[in-house]
Amino acid sequence: MLTQILPGFRELRTPLATGVLWLLTLWVTLGDRFPSRAEATGFTGRVYGLAELVGRPGVGAALVFTAYIVGSVVSISANQLLREPTNDAWEPGNVLPDRWPVVQGRPVLMRYRSATVAAGYPAFADTGLLTQQAWADLQTHVSTNPLLLWLESHRSERHRDVAERILLRYVLEELGQLGTRLHAKNSTLYADHDRLMAEADLRVNVGAGVAVLAVALSARATPLFLLAFAVSTLLIIMGMARARQANDVIVQALVIGEVISTSLTEADGAVEALRNTIASDGQPQSA
Repeated sequence: MLTQILPGFRELRTPLATGVLWLLTLWVTLGDRFPSRAEATGFTGRVYGLAELVGRPGVGAALVFTAYIVGSVVSISANQLLREPTNDAWEPGNVLPDRWPVVQGRPVLMRYRSATVAAGYPAFADTGLLTQQAWADLQTHVSTNPLLLWLESHRSERHRDVAERILLRYVLEELGQLGTRLHAKNSTLYADHDRLMAEADLRVNVGAGVAVLAVALSARATPLFLLAFAVSTLLIIMGMARARQANDVIVQALVIGEVISTSLTEADGAVEALRNTIASDGQPQSA
């Protein structure tokens, strides 16, 4: 029973904690502008009347619900701080090499754009989503893909390098889907991933909330509250580290074969298509 409750609690605690911090910030900033019970009239008076009607438990429940709603709106995923900007994925200088193989009229691995030889490709040399060890393991795993070996033997090392960079980006873009597959395939590994990611999101959002609250308190009371930025920064850094560890779990599951990448599977299919083309025509089609 506890194992069924914990995942739900993990989903609840981040938006709730975040919402509480933001409501505290709102109260610190605007609290003295609200009239007291004796001074309240009109709508404000009716709010006080409703609070008296439902009592403290009702007011507490309403505040918790409001905090959850606010937190759900303003909270962010820790991975958003790690993920590279998508507009840098396609760089003008990254042009497919000459004689890039074509399958069914489209250059191999070019699935997100109209197939043109001059189109840039999504190079990926490094990432902040993973620890260095997991990144090295992923590179090693991708480097054994049959398509890369085919390109090296039938084209050049340059072709292989380009294809490897493309596959690395595609695999990292799949992390969310790979996590879903891991949930269905291995609940133990997924529980580790889910726990680490929940801790990451909690630390990042609480850290951001503490920073905003510190600014409000410094403006209303004393600048000494700005010292809380040290705590905020530490929490965010810890959260980002936890997020990398959570992503590492998915990568290791891919490396050991617990989950399968669609991108790598499609690359395997491209090799088969290229081999069939050679067998039938004697020469693979090139862009």
